[in-house]
Amino acid sequence: MTYRLNPSQESAASAPLGPLLIVAGAGTGKTLTLTNRLIRFTEKGVEPAKICAITFTNKAASEMTERLRNSKFETQNLKSRPFIGTFHALGARILRKEGWLLGRRSNFVIFDDGDSFGLVKKIAKGIAGKDEKGGPAPAFFAQKISEIKNAALVLKELRQSRKPEDKLALFVFGRYESALKRNNAFDFDDLIEKVVYLFKKYPEVLQKYQKKFDAVLVDEYQDLNPKQYELLKLLARRHKNLSVVGDDEQMIYGWRYANIATFLNFEKDWPKALVALLEENYRSTANIISAASAVAQNNQHRRPKNLWTRNPAGQLIKLAEAADEDEEAEWIANQILSSESPPSPGFGRAGETRNSTAVLYRTNAQSRALEQAFIRRRIPYQIFGGVKFYERKEIKDILAALRLALNRSDELSRERLEKGLGQRRLKELKEGFLNEKSRAPLRLIDVFLKTTDYLAFLEKNFMNHAERRENIGELVNFAARFDEIQPFLEEIALVQSTDGISSLKSRYAAEKNFGSVNLMTIHLSKGLEFDKVFIAGCREGLLPHSMSLDNEYELEEERRLMYVAMTRAKQELNISFYNLPSRFIGEIPNEYIKLEHQNNFDAQDENWNERCVNID
Repeated sequence: MTYRLNPSQESAASAPLGPLLIVAGAGTGKTLTLTNRLIRFTEKGVEPAKICAITFTNKAASEMTERLRNSKFETQNLKSRPFIGTFHALGARILRKEGWLLGRRSNFVIFDDGDSFGLVKKIAKGIAGKDEKGGPAPAFFAQKISEIKNAALVLKELRQSRKPEDKLALFVFGRYESALKRNNAFDFDDLIEKVVYLFKKYPEVLQKYQKKFDAVLVDEYQDLNPKQYELLKLLARRHKNLSVVGDDEQMIYGWRYANIATFLNFEKDWPKALVALLEENYRSTANIISAASAVAQNNQHRRPKNLWTRNPAGQLIKLAEAADEDEEAEWIANQILSSESPPSPGFGRAGETRNSTAVLYRTNAQSRALEQAFIRRRIPYQIFGGVKFYERKEIKDILAALRLALNRSDELSRERLEKGLGQRRLKELKEGFLNEKSRAPLRLIDVFLKTTDYLAFLEKNFMNHAERRENIGELVNFAARFDEIQPFLEEIALVQSTDGISSLKSRYAAEKNFGSVNLMTIHLSKGLEFDKVFIAGCREGLLPHSMSLDNEYELEEERRLMYVAMTRAKQELNISFYNLPSRFIGEIPNEYIKLEHQNNFDAQDENWNERCVNID
């Protein structure tokens, strides 16, 4: 099978050897173009085994390999094959051969995030003079270790710091590194950081791999963190035959240390570099592309581009306002049900299926209202890359405490709390419940959180403690609607019971080709596409997130999140909000919007978006 390229893709794929930046807008065929550039290298005489193609995910590597398998590349009867894999797969392969220089045997093990955090907790617990409530939590040390291994100059800054907690972090880091070596192990970050260290400390090792690869290709270039970029620069420094593809509008991993400047400064870092633009979108309707582009253009730190498509204009973007998150979830559920129809050949509404529908949100805590609305209507759904709201540990712990407050004979709840919190804290919790006269769930949750110091417990034991706090906040918001504990717990029990019924029915629904609705965060949706997309909770404080409002770069990353969410939609895009509408909604031209389900504004009011935050 051969893949035909449009003129822009062809120009990028066949560009001369040397540094090349391919700026590929959403849905413009970046993987296709990068794969064809790899094939062109072999046609120009580069031996396949001397080509290194680096991706960010195994899925992307598999897709690239599959495209090669279905191309004329396979008909060339080549005896060697290029390396196609993730940064971490490349690092692991190098360390298997060179790890002895770091005191590791070739059969070393790789610690995942859970293993690493467990080791940090063990070291932190053994620090002399640190009592249970004093000193930084293990999550603090784990975060510092991650920053040291992923971001430039952090170790130097720690050494210069006079803060006691930073000096302690350096001590823990040293103990942690020694423990990894003693266990003949590397952690996940080491697969990049230790390779960079080897290349800089042992020039002969660097030269070996510089000669091994005559061409380097990189997918999702905008997501590189400082250590990954350092590895890339070292590897490609000799031949400078570096081809990268990415989209600055989709750089949404600043919290993973990605830096937009790496993408924007490509020509500065690689003199005589060529730049190719891929601007024809094959995924979405013209209305969706125009609306998303209008939002993206409000960022200052970006490469100008003109994304366009030959696709029809399509439907207008539905914009709905709700009173709160539950009413918003009800609207989304009703929209999904009202648009369903029996499967039929072809593409479009006549053959719509739920598995081509996605509901995207900024934080995992937002899934609570959506799940409850779907369960009540028996709409099968799946949480992509996550756990259902009422199955999350922190939610189950709080509900166990409330059940015990209501019913002292609940042995399962007592055993869960005793195992998780210990006998002393459980005893204090029981006393706290006895002394509390109110039976309101909100008040009892407060007693639980304060008596057990639960938020500090989460910070000490979980790297994602901030996300877990948001889940608790959503449960608190829901609990505030109840005056008594019993109806609150009954409501949740009924939802969970119905969820079990829905799970049984989901198989039948899938057989009818309706499938399940996909629920996921916007971050997890990157790289995916769906016929129909709902962006839920598009309001100030959520998207953009409240933690980003005081930082220009973080606010621009939030705008890129909005862009990513919008460009996941192929045929239909729906946006909903409650409270103050997001400033990003106000950046969508009115001509692309159809107002629905209004509570506080008139659908005929052309100036409704004046309610959005004005950032000028």
